[in-house]
Amino acid sequence: MSDDGWTIRPVRPDDAPALRQMREEAGWDMEKVPEWIDASLAGERPTWVAELGGETVGMVSLELVDRDPEVANGNDVAAVTSLSVLSSAARRGIGRALTVFAEEQARARGVHVLTLNTRPTNAAALALYRGLGYRRWKQQERSWGLAVFLRKTLGPAART
Repeated sequence: MSDDGWTIRPVRPDDAPALRQMREEAGWDMEKVPEWIDASLAGERPTWVAELGGETVGMVSLELVDRDPEVANGNDVAAVTSLSVLSSAARRGIGRALTVFAEEQARARGVHVLTLNTRPTNAAALALYRGLGYRRWKQQERSWGLAVFLRKTLGPAART
């Protein structure tokens, strides 16, 4: 549990309404939520949520395979995707914590390079990702519009 009282855990089917709300606030992919939950439960698209006061307020996923193998190749390159935090829970470090958690999970799966993308106009996301060490490497059209792609080489797992 963080100092602010939120925790990160694997997604569950009963998270669907909150995930749809997050995606609605983000402006896309509300209809994909049930598919994402099923894929996570099957181990194909791991997804985690942040919970605050018993309420699901954030999400992040790892995309292990993408149509573009530079983005996720099913082996040592994966993508952090679907990062969302409800506006009511914003500015608490939850987005950063979810991204770092996804990095740790990717590293544990043998991933050496993480990628992610966002709209070129999403200044807050770009600042977050740059602050975590991601560097811009290409721009490309995706199903939802123009995307800026960033990537990061993961170092070895931290020793505890």
